[in-house]
Amino acid sequence: MIKIKSVYIKRYRSIMELAINVEEDNNYITICGENNTGKTNTLRAIDLFFNPEKYIADTDSPNHKYYGSRGGAVFPEITIEFLVDGKDRIKVIREFDNDGLRHTIGEKLKVAGIRDKKQKMSEKDLNSFFKKISFFFVESVNISLPKLINGLIDEIYDIEYEKSQFRGLKKELKDSFDNYINGLLEILNKLADEINPVFEQYKENWGVGFDLTSDVKKFRDLITDDVQFYINDKSNRRIDTKGAGLQRLAYILLHFRIIEKMNNKSVILLIDEPDVYLHQGLQKKLYSDLQSLTKTAQTFVTSHSQIFIDTYTMKNVFLLDLNITSRYFDRKKQHFNVLETRVVNLENEDGAKKIKEYLGITEEDYELLDQYNIIVEGETDKKYLEELSAFLKLETPRMISANGADNIEKYLEFYNSFYQNLEKVQIPSILILLDNDNKGREVYKKIFSNKQKRKYRYINIDVQFIPNFLGDRPNDGNLDKVNSDLQIEDLLYPRVFGFLVNELLKRKNLKLVNIEEIAKKIERPAHKDRGILHMVENEKNYKNPETGQVINFVSSSNASEQVKSGLSGFFNIKGNRAISQLLLAEEKKYPEVRKFLEDICNSKLNHS
Repeated sequence: MIKIKSVYIKRYRSIMELAINVEEDNNYITICGENNTGKTNTLRAIDLFFNPEKYIADTDSPNHKYYGSRGGAVFPEITIEFLVDGKDRIKVIREFDNDGLRHTIGEKLKVAGIRDKKQKMSEKDLNSFFKKISFFFVESVNISLPKLINGLIDEIYDIEYEKSQFRGLKKELKDSFDNYINGLLEILNKLADEINPVFEQYKENWGVGFDLTSDVKKFRDLITDDVQFYINDKSNRRIDTKGAGLQRLAYILLHFRIIEKMNNKSVILLIDEPDVYLHQGLQKKLYSDLQSLTKTAQTFVTSHSQIFIDTYTMKNVFLLDLNITSRYFDRKKQHFNVLETRVVNLENEDGAKKIKEYLGITEEDYELLDQYNIIVEGETDKKYLEELSAFLKLETPRMISANGADNIEKYLEFYNSFYQNLEKVQIPSILILLDNDNKGREVYKKIFSNKQKRKYRYINIDVQFIPNFLGDRPNDGNLDKVNSDLQIEDLLYPRVFGFLVNELLKRKNLKLVNIEEIAKKIERPAHKDRGILHMVENEKNYKNPETGQVINFVSSSNASEQVKSGLSGFFNIKGNRAISQLLLAEEKKYPEVRKFLEDICNSKLNHS
């Protein structure tokens, strides 16, 4: 297998001097960076190396060199070192001038078994070498389906006609235009049949096909005008009626299929921004397929998406940065901006910081607590509070589950002890949120008493009860007279909680409760203090007198806790339109829920 070991680019567009050294054990290379840092120019430079006929002097030379100084070297020089079968190295330099490719220099740097031996390559040697490589460049813009079809015809002819079953057809196509239409369509639609299973992995009912649209006057006319590529999604066939993401995905996947057929050549594939126009699900699928493709093809991609970047090993990940300086040139009597694309060294501290900033990776703060924190009784409390806050676009402080109200004292003792031994650390603040039930009130009294005794000197604490959806909660002074059994579920909007209950009842093939009836009753004094769990338990049993015992909402047993956990598991708002629509309607009816969440997210403790 022939693959690129290093690329050295000089004086190409925004690149004055750029070196990329590829780790040979990984065939997937990612070039990333902010917009206009030179990612696409890097791929274009490699493309120009393989396709020098594309060269345009005033476009491909640095602007300040071509129009400004004209001093010293002006035009591009691109050097690529190849690794052949993991042992031999071939270095090829291509230099350009105002008229095009000036010359190509090739050297064999090391031949297997002979150390440090250099051998110049003749033009014939170079031509023979490049014939062993198939090079593809998928641009992010200006993709050309006719050009792709041109490549398809060239490649598919050579590949398919080597097989015995196509030899007779090859002769017919080349010797007689009479059989042209049927023969060509047979080949292209065979290709479509092979590609379509890949498309269906991305979305059901997707597929591709080919049509011939006119008579041919000469054989090569089919490449541009007479072959029509279409995407079949069971609606209509014209590719220009499809979304940009689907069009480009089709273009990329066709390349994949061609590459998979190329057993006799080494393949180098460049894709500029494979993530463009694709939603996250398709990006993940495409990335997976790209990884599989690297077994047979060396692949270079540019991307802004973390999905296409190996953020863990950072192997063959190159972050580009652009430096812009203004220089005055006497020849033109004016200033020019000098653009210099550079590779950031990811191994030093500054480089590590830049790649994390680019990828949106925040530095982990290993401090035990943030400056402001919330402790709740259990995971269900945490789930409901975090989901509701996210829906209301509130920034949630660090929230810690104590896995039971009785454990909260132990947590506070540990944190107090931990911060006692730390010098010059600002005292962290903790808000404890408790259910307004017997256990919650018992723990409240203990924590409040300990606070009065200054038992927690090295942490700043406050303790509150979670209100119900109407904002009701007990007064600190008369807790002994309170008999409420209110829990985190009572904070939820009643119709939302009823929705969650019915989702669980459906799973158990039980009859559903009347959500509107529950929402009306729970506001009445006779039901409000007992809590919505008691009401749901009664309504469930009323609807299911023979089978209601299979689910218990109010028992103190582990089974009841599992039911509560199961209910919270249904409370996933993102992407769930049924829940989000209910929340939008309920928020207007019960504004106290938002008020409570705003208060705990922006507590005075947060600023103490």
